[in-house]
Amino acid sequence: MGVFFRKYSHIFFLALFTVAFLAGGAVTFLHSSGNAVINEVCTSNVSCCEDEKGQYPDWIEIYNPTMQNIDLSGFIVNKSTDLKKEKFIIPEGTVLAPGSFYLFDPGFTLSSEGGTINLVDKGMQYIDRVTLPKLKYDTTYARSIDGKPDWECMTPTPGYSNTEGSQLPRMIEGSVLASYDTGFYDDEFELKLSSSAWGRDIYYTVDGSDPRTEGILYDRPIRIYDRSKDANKWSMIPETSLEYTEGRMPLPSDPLDKCTVIRAVAADRYKRFTDVSTYTYFVGFDEKSAYDGLTVVSAVVEPSDLYAHDDGIMVLGSDYDAFVAAGSPDEYDGSSANFTRRGRTTEREAVIEVFDSLHENVLDTKAGIRIKGLSSRWDVQKSFSVIFRQAYGGSFREAFSTDRVDFDLHSFSLDKCGQDEETKMIDVIMESCMRDSGCATVRRVPAALFLNGEYWGFYWLSERFDKTFLADRYGVRSDDVEYRDKNDFTEDGAWNVGNFDRESLLNYYAGNIIVAHETDWPDFNVRFWRTLSDEGTPYGDAKFRPVIFDMNSDSMRYPDFDSFSYLMESYYPFMEVTEDDENFRRDLADRIDEMNEGCFETGRVISLIDMISSRIKDQMILDKMRYYNLTPDEAGASFEESVNVIRRFFETRGTYLEQYKERYLEGK
Repeated sequence: MGVFFRKYSHIFFLALFTVAFLAGGAVTFLHSSGNAVINEVCTSNVSCCEDEKGQYPDWIEIYNPTMQNIDLSGFIVNKSTDLKKEKFIIPEGTVLAPGSFYLFDPGFTLSSEGGTINLVDKGMQYIDRVTLPKLKYDTTYARSIDGKPDWECMTPTPGYSNTEGSQLPRMIEGSVLASYDTGFYDDEFELKLSSSAWGRDIYYTVDGSDPRTEGILYDRPIRIYDRSKDANKWSMIPETSLEYTEGRMPLPSDPLDKCTVIRAVAADRYKRFTDVSTYTYFVGFDEKSAYDGLTVVSAVVEPSDLYAHDDGIMVLGSDYDAFVAAGSPDEYDGSSANFTRRGRTTEREAVIEVFDSLHENVLDTKAGIRIKGLSSRWDVQKSFSVIFRQAYGGSFREAFSTDRVDFDLHSFSLDKCGQDEETKMIDVIMESCMRDSGCATVRRVPAALFLNGEYWGFYWLSERFDKTFLADRYGVRSDDVEYRDKNDFTEDGAWNVGNFDRESLLNYYAGNIIVAHETDWPDFNVRFWRTLSDEGTPYGDAKFRPVIFDMNSDSMRYPDFDSFSYLMESYYPFMEVTEDDENFRRDLADRIDEMNEGCFETGRVISLIDMISSRIKDQMILDKMRYYNLTPDEAGASFEESVNVIRRFFETRGTYLEQYKERYLEGK
């Protein structure tokens, strides 16, 4: 069906105005003076055009090149010679004014590999046809001048003149082949490159740079070695954080661990390029014990997509310039830096490779990458979301296994754990303890991230909350899942406890009270999910269940913190949720006792802390050396001291909980 694109609603105002104007007189039909034409087609819309539902469908644009109104009512747009198949019928009353555009979602899938689109009038006469080439996502096949016969691959201009777009060079088929597979190698070697088509030149880079603009002409084998002693490049860009630009934190002073990222293209005699081929090589890491038994992730992203001043998603950039010019009203304003931009328009293509804990390559695909988080986006180390899409040339979801965990995902996170920069353990402890609570939790494995060949620090490779994940985990339909932030509970009676799964709600409050969660909870970081209908399954009962996430601001630090008083004085309506359930507070007190003797039992949690800290200590030392320029001994001591804070919390928390619980709950 047709879609009125909310960003381009001016297009339809033109058509509707024309209909109203003609209502009192004769209508001039298109056969009198000329025809409408297909003007622009997008077969893979990742982020260039958002519809009224917040979706990004394929789209087609029709243009009126004549001097008269054209009634498009009943016209058919299809991609087959059989008009009974996959067609869009333009609604009655659609009249296109001279020089105007009609933009719509055809309701059927357009292949990015190419195909034919037809425009058929009410008399079943074919009046226009275009054969599409293979198109990259967020590009279009368009008439270089509206209504004229010449077509080009272009930047999108939905609802605007095509002359406002830019012509794009056509890619050529083929690839660059390498004599060694991506992977880990103990010793140096000579890498040979070849083109899949004869007679083409090859250009390559070794540090993640774009070979189309920065490439070296390949004329001999490339020596692949451990580049860790080479000078740092991407990590030395200070514009990624105010901490760097204002001198509060130092850029890395020592060379970072590195892999070699070969990005290569083949070019024909017209200097038209193939798509970029990417190969990643880790050499000599058998002698780097911090990576033993650890998952390693390599992300390769076009550097300008990360660091360009206007559109780079990793930098302060032009958004921060405008923010300062406006007087900097709030350091964490939502639109105050490039890296605080959100949504699909901030997604950039990346080559994502995952090497399992044995350093076998278990995932090699193209995906989208975004910056993740709220205030943590301002930190020098940033978290990332990775989203799989067929538009990038990969799959809608990817399956791989590492560290004894099987992942089958539409997306995942590379999580640096927000404000928990000292231990990066708090979220993991909470998720482990709350695994069987009925609250939604994710699974994680520890990982080292290399971004364009340079060590970017220690992360947790984590499942990512979205409708697909919740449907997979809890056996419900993804199209029936609702995911709500606390601010989305606006209808009367929304906070009534009857709307929630009571058991998981009790566990949710009890767990957060036990770990003394504060600062950004419960006024922030409160989310729930449910199915919209009762599917008749254990989790498909249309009841809201809590989501456990982002525990890292202030949890597990202050054993004497009065969580009960804090909770009841907060904005989040604890009292409203429970006021119709006279037994809730008494049951909450009992649930805290049960969980303190069960999943949060002191000995159990201390053992969990010891296991996690032992597993990640070597990586945390490297991470602290990279971001704080500490020596190995300083980094190790800092980590141990911070872990001991969490140990002491659980050793003494129970005593304080008894005092506060008796005062605020048992007397109710």
